[in-house]
Amino acid sequence: MSLRIETDRLILRPMLLTDVDDLLEYQSNPEIVRYIPWPQRTMEQVKKAAEAVIKTCTFQLNENKDFIVLVWELKSSGKVIGQSNMMLVSKENKCANIGWVTHQDFQRQGYAFEATKALLDYAFTNTDVHRIIADIDTRVHESAALAEKLGMRREATYLDGEFFKGEWCDMWLYAILKREYQA
Repeated sequence: MSLRIETDRLILRPMLLTDVDDLLEYQSNPEIVRYIPWPQRTMEQVKKAAEAVIKTCTFQLNENKDFIVLVWELKSSGKVIGQSNMMLVSKENKCANIGWVTHQDFQRQGYAFEATKALLDYAFTNTDVHRIIADIDTRVHESAALAEKLGMRREATYLDGEFFKGEWCDMWLYAILKREYQA
């Protein structure tokens, strides 16, 4: 199965090996990956990670740990400028986790909002998901602001909630229910 979502400026689509040059531009940037659960990557690591995503991505949310990863391709140029991910964390509770990352040269231009809103629309319309959450490091105020702009609410602050890249960090839990999103 594959998945393609179009917005005004973007095509959200499966990752391809031909995307690795674009992916490297932000996946190798220490400021971009500082709060992302993978390290600053070399070209070889980007290729290996892309191969793993291509091989294992389910593009559906039916079973625990099924996941979707979509790159954001600019309609105007074909350049990949970010990516979204969503994983079903509980089939029983119909709960998925969402995340996003944006290329450093394309931040603060509304692309993350556009892409993430499109994936939320897709999930709440085409899957059985009832609740979508986002775990956000409290040092990343831009991601918290994006979650709030999308209508997500901050439900919790976890002090020392995660041991991440060698240090304890506080985490915010954001969430939105299907009925809230559709309202």
